[in-house]
Amino acid sequence: MSKTTVTRPRWITAGVAAIVLVGAGVPAALASGDGGSHPGYTGSHEPPNIDLVRQQIYAYYGDPEKTGTASEDSGYGHKMHRIERRITNLLKARQHAKYHGSDPTLLLDVDDTSLLTYNYEIFSNFAYNPDTNAEFVMGEKFPATFGMVKVVKKAKAMGYDVVYLTGRPSTQQDATIGNLTKVGYPAPDAIYTRDRANPPAYMTCAPDCTTIQYKSLTRKHINRTGNHIVANVGDQFSDLAGGFADRTFKLPNPMYFLP
Repeated sequence: MSKTTVTRPRWITAGVAAIVLVGAGVPAALASGDGGSHPGYTGSHEPPNIDLVRQQIYAYYGDPEKTGTASEDSGYGHKMHRIERRITNLLKARQHAKYHGSDPTLLLDVDDTSLLTYNYEIFSNFAYNPDTNAEFVMGEKFPATFGMVKVVKKAKAMGYDVVYLTGRPSTQQDATIGNLTKVGYPAPDAIYTRDRANPPAYMTCAPDCTTIQYKSLTRKHINRTGNHIVANVGDQFSDLAGGFADRTFKLPNPMYFLP
């Protein structure tokens, strides 16, 4: 098991994400809101002004002064707590279901699902740089996303395994676990990070796996090794596509798009 901080193309932010997604075949219904986005814009109308979109993002996170600290009393915070309740309700409803010897499991992505990277996005002005991002990762500088520590603690109390699946590299696995526990998450039952140099045998698309392939093949492996994924939680559509989970939950993220 290993984990990766993807050299992700953080070139897409908010309204720009909406422009990039349509050409990638993402339905317009998915493209609006929640940072899921919408590439490949080919219309004649002028796309959103990127500076105005940034201002909207600051406001959405309750941080108009760009301090890098999101507010729980914000559009983002309120949306997160609504999703928190939906996940908890599902886990309660499925708590006593039988999974033929497999352990019921809550699966979570890390960046902007379990840990909030808004502070880094403000620091970098939404321009991803692997070196400066690694400083934040290795320094365990990210706070928890609103409501998700509570979800994980309730899941553990109900008997669920909690497993993390992230695109961060295996070299950042220890720091990732350290950051998660530092902000209040229980120690994970397992964490899967991305090892590009020595991919596991089940990663049949290596070395050129897309994010969807990497995550769906890992979920398939998780299911085969005795964990039944009841809920899969992520902030990107690529965290959720590809099956091998009973239910998916898309968290908001207007800051970047990962295909």
